[in-house]
Amino acid sequence: MSSGLHHAACAHGAGYCTFNGLVLASNAALTAGAESVLILDLDAHCGGGTASLIAKEPRIRHVDVSVCSYDSYPASERARLAVVTSATDYLQEIRRMLGEVDRYGPFGLCLYNAGMDPSEDCSTDGLAGITREVLAERERLVFEWCATRHLPIAFVLAGGYIGPQLNIPGLVALHRLTLSAASRAGISP
Repeated sequence: MSSGLHHAACAHGAGYCTFNGLVLASNAALTAGAESVLILDLDAHCGGGTASLIAKEPRIRHVDVSVCSYDSYPASERARLAVVTSATDYLQEIRRMLGEVDRYGPFGLCLYNAGMDPSEDCSTDGLAGITREVLAERERLVFEWCATRHLPIAFVLAGGYIGPQLNIPGLVALHRLTLSAASRAGISP
């Protein structure tokens, strides 16, 4: 249970990421027999390292909804990117992107980077208006989307930075939203 390390690319680390756990896990899933993998990245920051590493792998799709343009990249058919600048558009954009990716399924696995740094309380690039309630709805949406498609999901707890408005217990409470949504969907951590 660690972050997906989505900034690291082939030749270098970036954004405090030494290697790209999302791509490593996706490749391991493909090796183990999954026909395709969806990487769903909802960290506050873009996953440019992930997009670069999957560019030549047709069995992996990347859906990236961010609230900060750090590590942005040109979107492609395989790596879809949306940078949301208004909290009122956040959940709607996630729904839209999930609806778009449906046309490429079914997938053998959804690998979910469950970043909590979009939170308005996060001092590093959080977005005003993305409250605990919005994040709880996001988690419910993601796990229900997978459940209705009978899509196995693996997740990593990611993002969230301690600062003046977010202490350690507050960050733990945000990460518990992911665990609670997974549990309600019948997924064990």
